[in-house]
Amino acid sequence: MAQNESVNITSLNLVNDELVATIEHAATKLEQFVANTNDGEMLQASIEAIEQIRGTLRLIQLYGADMLADEILSVAQTITLGEEQGVDQVLSILTGAFFILPRYLEYTQQTRRNMPVLLIPYINELRQLTKKPPIPECYFFKADLTGSYKPKSAGSAVSVDDWPALIRRLRHMFQVGLLNVLQGKQVQSALGIMQRSLERLEIITGERASAKLWFLGAAALEVIRTNHMELNKSRKLVLTTLDRQIKALQEKGIQAFEAQPSDMLMTQLLFVVALAPKPTERSRFAMSTFAVAPLGYSDNDIRNEREALKGPSINTVASVAAVLKDEIRDIKEILENSSQATDKGLENYGELAGHVIKVAEILSVIGLVTAGSALKEDAAKITGWQEQNTPASAEELIEIADSLLYVESTISSMGTLNLTSEKLAQANELARKDIIASSQLAEAELLVIQEAESGLALVKRALSAFAESNYDYGHIKNVGATLTSVRGGMIVLNLPRAAAVVASCVEFINESLLGSDKVVATQQLLETFADAVIGLEYYLDEVRDNRAADDSILAIAEESLQALGFPVDK
Repeated sequence: MAQNESVNITSLNLVNDELVATIEHAATKLEQFVANTNDGEMLQASIEAIEQIRGTLRLIQLYGADMLADEILSVAQTITLGEEQGVDQVLSILTGAFFILPRYLEYTQQTRRNMPVLLIPYINELRQLTKKPPIPECYFFKADLTGSYKPKSAGSAVSVDDWPALIRRLRHMFQVGLLNVLQGKQVQSALGIMQRSLERLEIITGERASAKLWFLGAAALEVIRTNHMELNKSRKLVLTTLDRQIKALQEKGIQAFEAQPSDMLMTQLLFVVALAPKPTERSRFAMSTFAVAPLGYSDNDIRNEREALKGPSINTVASVAAVLKDEIRDIKEILENSSQATDKGLENYGELAGHVIKVAEILSVIGLVTAGSALKEDAAKITGWQEQNTPASAEELIEIADSLLYVESTISSMGTLNLTSEKLAQANELARKDIIASSQLAEAELLVIQEAESGLALVKRALSAFAESNYDYGHIKNVGATLTSVRGGMIVLNLPRAAAVVASCVEFINESLLGSDKVVATQQLLETFADAVIGLEYYLDEVRDNRAADDSILAIAEESLQALGFPVDK
């Protein structure tokens, strides 16, 4: 199971609009205070709004976001009335935090996971203003350090008398590499030297307590080197701390080998190991030894998602998409009119080229270069027809229409993308047919879901009429057929667990209701069955928003059917 923080999306969805509005209110009041630093009412209004934000985030247990709000509040409370010196810097950092907080809420809704590590740089920036120590990048990482590390070697045969000289050499080896890393010189080779130093220390330490520190240090250096992981400030500090640990061996001798390593340092090293996109044999052994669950994200993911947080919001993307769709609508209209004209609309080619170029330029600006380039080529063709006073053929106009279909499909997918540079690059690499097919498949799946939802709504109405009519079977004679249709939709969508639930629903209708001459239906029986139907509806609602929704939601329906005596086959 991944070590992602779970998040209650339903709770977040309920409070999100109010949260975002309160964040905007707090930011506005703070800006008004900065315009007049003697206006205590504006500052107090901002502080009260931040307190409300923090309280709401704590209530829904959105860890990381609540800590960011707490640090925003701490900084705001340090602002003094009438003081102008340094306020600009404070405002700049607070403004950045006010921007990132709603973007993180949006990110959490999109990805349906809480990834508080993304917020650490912003939290530390605020903590620096209030002179608090920075939190490490492993702050939200959970690790069990009680794991029993068994060294591969029982220790070196090196004489204790020879240890001081050996440790001095090993520390020098580590320091040479560390200096290059800190200066950004020959980093890969430097990391290899440092790794070798710790591997040697691990061997000579044998079964003494500090062996697991050198083991984890070597594992961390190995994954950083082999995966080209980022050497940020936090990780450089960890490497510097390791150097101090080797220095302690020099100064304290054998006692230092027996000392238990710092839990924080061990956790930091384990976190780096766990972040490796491509684990090594040593890092896998470390993860197993200390029972570390997969994070569900890698070092690359953290970098990409942090970039996404700085990017345009969903509203911005939606606005761009709306402009593009309007332009494409105009282009389609011109193309349609041109196809019906005897000269293929030759006089409209100038206007047509203008619209096509406008769409192409917008696509290029937001990073969808491939789509933009395709339209620029089409615009050049249209301009060529106009300059040569040559009407396009029907086939040539169809080619322009095909390009529009490709672009339209690309635009339709924009709302579901975090527009990082990597994801935009991926979008650009997609073939036209793949993008179009993907868009059309998504639309088809949505239609199936809508049909299933309509079927379940019909079933609920039929059951209600059945109960209100004193069990007139005429109201439910078609319920089985309706549910069978819903089950077909679940099979088409490859949702086997949901299909099995619907199958049990059909059995209940056919055997307990329609298959008996006696009026066995009671209000409680129908209510229990309605619970199953509602459980299905809830699941389909989740599937609509997230095709990979957790099907454990269906346990609600399964438990209801079990109570009715129609357990679901799994």
